[in-house]
Amino acid sequence: EQGIVKGQGRIFVVWERAVTPLGVIINLDSPGADPLGGSGFPGKVNNHFWQRFGAAMLVSVFEDAGDYAVAKGQEGNNNYYGANTTQSARDNSSIVLENQLNIPPTLTKRHGDRINIFVARDLDFSGIYELRSRH
Repeated sequence: EQGIVKGQGRIFVVWERAVTPLGVIINLDSPGADPLGGSGFPGKVNNHFWQRFGAAMLVSVFEDAGDYAVAKGQEGNNNYYGANTTQSARDNSSIVLENQLNIPPTLTKRHGDRINIFVARDLDFSGIYELRSRH
């Protein structure tokens, strides 16, 4: 259960079982495949670029504002203590930025798209269907 990682354009699926309309359960343990038999399903990838980029820009603006406030506070004042507050805000914004940068991509597949299952082993239907001679 890895999920999607940066740079990945396919979702990889392993089908455990299928249930027929008659309630027959078929154990598959087989991978999903695209129409040409390639592993996984292609889909639309959302890398959340603006969410991640926007967080980085916002953190930069806050840090610059803090630096400006410290510089203004130190003008002509030898006892200004705003640097500690600025450093604390910088540390917290770094944590927020790190969390935003670690947002994993999302891959979506349209509803109703055809999918394939690459059956990786023989399926035994002898317990479900009985063969009869035509003679």
